[in-house]
Amino acid sequence: MPWILVRHSLVELSKVLLLTTAIIVVVVAFGAVIKPLTGNLLGPGGILKYIFLAMVPMLQYALPFSAGFAATIVTHRFAADNEIQAMSVSGISYRVILLPQIVLGLVLTVFMFFLVQTAIPRFLGLMSDVITRDAAQIFVSTIRSGEAFRAGDFLIYADRIAIDDEVGGSSLQRIRMEGVAAIEVDRSGQLGTEFVARSGSADLYTSGSEIVVKVAFREATVLRPSESTVAFMSLVEPLPTVIDAGWERSPKYLPWSELFAVVRDPSRGALVAIEMAQLRDSIAPALLIDRLGRQIQESDHGILVGEESGRTYEIRDAILGGSGLIPRPPAKRLTVVESERNQPIREATALSAALVQTTDSAGSEGVYRIDLLLVDPRARTVGGENDRAVRWPARVVGLAVGTDSPEESSTQLMEDARRIAAQTAPPLATFAPSAQKFIEKVERATSDTRYEALSHVWMRFAQPASVVLMLVLGAILAIWRRNSLPLTIFLLAFLPAIANVLLIASGQSIMRSSKVGTGLTVMWMGNIILIALIFGIGRRMARR
Repeated sequence: MPWILVRHSLVELSKVLLLTTAIIVVVVAFGAVIKPLTGNLLGPGGILKYIFLAMVPMLQYALPFSAGFAATIVTHRFAADNEIQAMSVSGISYRVILLPQIVLGLVLTVFMFFLVQTAIPRFLGLMSDVITRDAAQIFVSTIRSGEAFRAGDFLIYADRIAIDDEVGGSSLQRIRMEGVAAIEVDRSGQLGTEFVARSGSADLYTSGSEIVVKVAFREATVLRPSESTVAFMSLVEPLPTVIDAGWERSPKYLPWSELFAVVRDPSRGALVAIEMAQLRDSIAPALLIDRLGRQIQESDHGILVGEESGRTYEIRDAILGGSGLIPRPPAKRLTVVESERNQPIREATALSAALVQTTDSAGSEGVYRIDLLLVDPRARTVGGENDRAVRWPARVVGLAVGTDSPEESSTQLMEDARRIAAQTAPPLATFAPSAQKFIEKVERATSDTRYEALSHVWMRFAQPASVVLMLVLGAILAIWRRNSLPLTIFLLAFLPAIANVLLIASGQSIMRSSKVGTGLTVMWMGNIILIALIFGIGRRMARR
């Protein structure tokens, strides 16, 4: 007999739960789309897709409340019709009476646990991806709001902007701009080329999973501060660049296995990888110069290789100093021998040599090069019968130091960066402040990533645990206050549930600030309150 009642209660609970969950999820999903809509981040085609995708992440908020509501409504109906009292008088214990709620709650807890660990992170990422895919709308809304739009290495401003009609198919969108200003910013945060143009355009198209933007400026003034040059050009077309999607950076979007991997090794985090790339860019010339210096110290000469020209440059009678190289005492001048196919063709002496990073030397493959600038060069041809004075180029560009070493690990890169930051002698000392700044940024990003990931790990345990607690609390309140209105009873269960959600969010925020113990206490306080209410009200219900 009890099992017939258990099955009946379980069926009724499931019906109300499914209906309530569907209603709450749809309402909350429509609420989630309001922010992107008000910010003009979604076009017409993206709204329905965004709402559809938002339904899955909204389950983590809808399930506890819909479970509590279902338990309240169904159990209150049984209690109001004296069915609960009849079951109790006939010898059925309250544990058996509440068994349907407990079983359903445990099933939902397990379901929600796997949901928050796998499906929800991926759907959150897809929601962000919908916004990113509507990049043209974001481009326009950002510019119209008076802010700069970041397109790869460019910051773009414009007085007026509009989206053209479809050009070249649905995969390409063209944006027209007037009164354009653009600034090129490299990975290390240094300002590069500046553009001021009467008009311009930006073509956005997809390439695999990336969004590529190709900009063009017309009647443009081009300024290169590093070279102190200004030029006017009728048409300027910088290289295409990739718009950063950005959503994969946060542990929030990582499934279970990847999230734990980030907790164990925060350097796997995307934010840390970005800071590492900036650190590598900032110290790359210093590492090349340091490698050249050690090569000279060990063998009394260094080799620079021009890969494009196929020529090598042997440095003699030199040591590190000044802005690059200085003569090794007692020599008054250093010597550079240029060779092609292992045959010397030209030789130059100089008072000193500057070593600077090649402009835009960090390509997509992360290859770095340096330029050689000789001070007061005196050059002559060699290897022939009639040596004669020749002109030495003002700047020998794109030189590697010997053969390229294999790509460094994160640990080795940090060790090299700390060594550069500790340098006090020129020329490496000039890179020390930059290296120290980026070391601190990497360490800060590593710490933030670790605690961010840890907060999400514990949040994904705390949220599912609240489902079974809400079900049981709603059922006990419905039996205890069977003479009250069902909505009044649900309100009594709703208030601690809201407090639980706020406490979980607050605990997660505290954990992000590195206070793990305090954050865990606050995060689980809501569930502890729900457990205390269940036992306290359960005792009163049993006595009555």
